[in-house]
Amino acid sequence: MTDFPATNRRLSRRTLMAITGAGAAATAAGAAVPGAARGARRGGDGAPNARPLADPVLAAFARHRIVAIGEIHGQQAHHDALVALLTDPRLPMVVDDIVVEFGNALHQPLVDRFVAGSPVEDRDLRTVWRDTTQSPVSTWDAPMYEQFFRTVRAVNWSLPPGRRMRVLLGDPPVDWSRVRTPDDLAPFEDRDGHLVAVLRREVLDRGRRALVCYGSNHVKHAPPGAQGGGGIAHLEAETGQRAYVVLAGGHPRLASSRRPAILPVAGSWLESADSAEFQYLPGRCGVPLGGLADALLYLGQVGEQTASLWNPAIYLDPGYWAELQRRNAIVGDPVDLEQRYRREQSVVWPTPGPSDC
Repeated sequence: MTDFPATNRRLSRRTLMAITGAGAAATAAGAAVPGAARGARRGGDGAPNARPLADPVLAAFARHRIVAIGEIHGQQAHHDALVALLTDPRLPMVVDDIVVEFGNALHQPLVDRFVAGSPVEDRDLRTVWRDTTQSPVSTWDAPMYEQFFRTVRAVNWSLPPGRRMRVLLGDPPVDWSRVRTPDDLAPFEDRDGHLVAVLRREVLDRGRRALVCYGSNHVKHAPPGAQGGGGIAHLEAETGQRAYVVLAGGHPRLASSRRPAILPVAGSWLESADSAEFQYLPGRCGVPLGGLADALLYLGQVGEQTASLWNPAIYLDPGYWAELQRRNAIVGDPVDLEQRYRREQSVVWPTPGPSDC
């Protein structure tokens, strides 16, 4: 059995500010910080108000129950930054739950045992990320996803049960052993709806705080006056709970800036910058970054990025390969499995063409 409290740590705002630093809390709230303008002048068009990586995230929890960090899948630097955040010793003092896209909710009991320190066989653990609704297009076999779960387990290892962080699996609970036709997958297609349900049931209704690690399109705010959007936008519309959203991205004006860094958007040039100008960030032409996010996770320029790739030898397992072929046939053979998974790929991050804006 695992022991995850039904309610959060009930830290007061004063205690949260003591943990994260009052200055960081002001940053998360969008307040101006003395010296920000001077820093911008020193770096030309550089990073406004850069702080240590964890500070803005931790401080955001003083005002928000949910902090969401959006990624571009497979980006190695993004997960390197997440590891730095997860291993900050202050995080378990603030965060109750971590909600991830790369895990099938059918296996929630298994992950609860694993991150609490109980023994789990590798062959069983792998089903968490291999059996999502995105298989076989995305198998999440890149090593950084397994590393994420093992990092949380390692952080929890030295903590008492009441302070351990729980990992909530956000992908719908499809049982692939029962899937024979596309109709069998239909009940599990609303991935954003399932994310909202998990956040409401496991986090908000229980008075807990959650860090959400999902693809950027799932977590960005709906632009002002717009409807729809991903899971976080739907949650905000349904509950009135405003999440603090951090999107990963680069920009030429940040070329001389320290990385990784989380840069609050409010009160800087980032707020009004066209979101489509940012590298590896799914922006929209004419929509300012401040309409989609509260902060930018700067990981460097696009030419500096690399991909985390799976080992092609994984797919020499005849049982796993046959199951991927079966799933591919069910969904209409959208993937050349041989080319995608059994051929060596380059870690070089693709450089996109010029913006159409």
